[in-house]
Amino acid sequence: MTRSPELLVRAAFCYAEAGDYAQAARCHEEAGHRLKAAELWEQAKDPARAAECWLREGRPGRAAECWLSIGRYEAAAECFEGAGDLLRAGWTLVTRTRSFATAEQLFTAARTDPGGQELRRRIGRRLAAARAYGETAALVETLAGAAERLGDLSPAREREQVELWAVTAAELVGRPDLGALVFAASYRAGVTGCADRWQQWAARVLGDTTGVPTGPAPPPAP
Repeated sequence: MTRSPELLVRAAFCYAEAGDYAQAARCHEEAGHRLKAAELWEQAKDPARAAECWLREGRPGRAAECWLSIGRYEAAAECFEGAGDLLRAGWTLVTRTRSFATAEQLFTAARTDPGGQELRRRIGRRLAAARAYGETAALVETLAGAAERLGDLSPAREREQVELWAVTAAELVGRPDLGALVFAASYRAGVTGCADRWQQWAARVLGDTTGVPTGPAPPPAP
């Protein structure tokens, strides 16, 4: 027997109060409330079901985050592309899969604002070429340029994103020297949390944190 939406919502509330988020999600889904169901599937630690609900409700960006959380990288990239975020789609593919040619096509097609977004597009495109064909010269040049330009980028969130992309790209092509160069530029630019990220990276990649700052950069002299 089909239950009315009102009864289903009441049941969902009771299930949620009891901590049974999966049953609460099923009730909302049956009632046609897929946005609420998606949130509850996430609380129930079932990102695949959550992603399906987000997709059915036209929220591919949220679905992409769910697929990422369980290592479904190709599906995540497809959703990012569906959401119009070609940079995230390409970055997911070039760093998490071997679909380098597709990633390069996404970066080529992406329309970006000048500054940080365009710099990230260039890093992604050249990383895709480096991983696909072993051509690293253009990427090395781009990463060195990123270090020089990082302090001039805005907003602050974009500086942090460029730091992440540049350091990751440097690591993937076996150039930790460039990763350290980017971290040093980020530190001088006062990017929030840079010192902690630099410490963690140095310990993991270099096995040594000697010389790496342990706190934020001091403010410039007046």
